[in-house]
Amino acid sequence: MPLRLIALLLVWCCSASSHASITDAAELDPAWKLISDRNGIQVYMRHRDESRLKTFRGVTRFTLADEYALAALLEDYESYPRWLHFVDGASEFGRQSSLLRHLRFTTRLPWPLNDREAVLEARVSQTISPERESVTIYLHNRPDLLPVDNNYVRFPEMEGIFQLTRLGKDEVEVVYQLVLDPGGYIPAWLANMLLRDAPYFTLDRLRRIISRPEYQRRFYNYVELRGPGRPATLAAPRSYLYGNPPAAPLVDMTEEQGNPTR
Repeated sequence: MPLRLIALLLVWCCSASSHASITDAAELDPAWKLISDRNGIQVYMRHRDESRLKTFRGVTRFTLADEYALAALLEDYESYPRWLHFVDGASEFGRQSSLLRHLRFTTRLPWPLNDREAVLEARVSQTISPERESVTIYLHNRPDLLPVDNNYVRFPEMEGIFQLTRLGKDEVEVVYQLVLDPGGYIPAWLANMLLRDAPYFTLDRLRRIISRPEYQRRFYNYVELRGPGRPATLAAPRSYLYGNPPAAPLVDMTEEQGNPTR
């Protein structure tokens, strides 16, 4: 079976045994093993006892003075196939708020393989505390949100986390951690072998596409970030790293807590 056909199945998942797991330093956790370090991107692997599949985590650091550029890229669903490794389509089919959305991802495969799809709930969480300043997107498998589509095989297991963390001096760390069960007749050993490439190629493409002009000088009121597109009527974004701390730490901020006016 061509490797590209199998790799198309391996997208958008991560171990979600706890929300705190994404903040662990992989290099300090003996359960995580460094399996690749190239081009400024580290890929780690961990095996969960309760799963037949392995978890892979990609980590990279780069300069991002306009933090809203990442939000703009994530809002641009049509762009996802250009940077998310082997994703062919992405759409939002509903939302409870800007911080809680329902998404569908598709992967089209040549005959005789069936196309795959994922139906997910995406929850956005922002924390501004002395220990960490981050925006995290938690992706939960929610196959019940859409009727069965006989043209696709729906992933039986899919969870995800995508996180941006401020480091100071315009530097950020982006983490993309994943595991999934593609369903059908794909053996676990082959899924694991190819899944390890998804974090690297996704983060490598993201670093390049995020600097495009269409993602600069944007603003979104559901996250409180730094960038030239931020309206002058708003107070400076709160940050311990950049000398404007909040009155008290903000954990899992609501839209009402974010972006106070001057």
